Amino acid sequence: MNPYSLAGELCQLTPFAAADTERVFDYCQDAEIQRWVPVPVPYRMEDAAVFTTGAAQKGWETELTGADRNWAIRVPGPDGRPYLAGSVGLKPDPPGKSVEVGYLVAADCRGRGLATDAVNTVVAHALRDLGMRRVLWQAAVGNWPSRRLAVRCGFKVEGTLRSQLILRGQAVDGWVATILAEDLAQKDGYWTEDGRVRLWD
Repeated sequence: MNPYSLAGELCQLTPFAAADTERVFDYCQDAEIQRWVPVPVPYRMEDAAVFTTGAAQKGWETELTGADRNWAIRVPGPDGRPYLAGSVGLKPDPPGKSVEVGYLVAADCRGRGLATDAVNTVVAHALRDLGMRRVLWQAAVGNWPSRRLAVRCGFKVEGTLRSQLILRGQAVDGWVATILAEDLAQKDGYWTEDGRVRLWD
């Protein structure tokens, strides 16, 4: 499949390129990313290159059911040129027609709603355009910023699974949440952390 881009309200989601390697290396030095995202630690320039020229490219070679899709989150930089703010992606969640969303935003780009915009864009694309029946979100227990973002994006927190995730070679408990196509109809509300829909007044 040919790589393609998606447009959010605040950012553009485009395929990664080799030119992104140094920026990926830089933002993956952030302690919060290394705490919550399963990236190699220490994170080396070679690791960034493996992602930008390897994993992020190979995902486009087969259908979504067999590979990942990774997009760079880009915003206008101070010089007007696109600036790499982070990444968002989908990966298969067996059985078929279900995918998992993952994302990260560089420390210097947080607090601007970019992750929310990117996740909303990719989730809508997966459920409406790709015909997925479900999008899954997971995070290690304690990662409240990611959980709050998932809730803002309409995910329903299903619960906690023991030893669900592997971080730094250790099994950790994980929160799990899902969103279905019919949930996108809840345009005037959002899912609270206890799983109920609260509508705006």
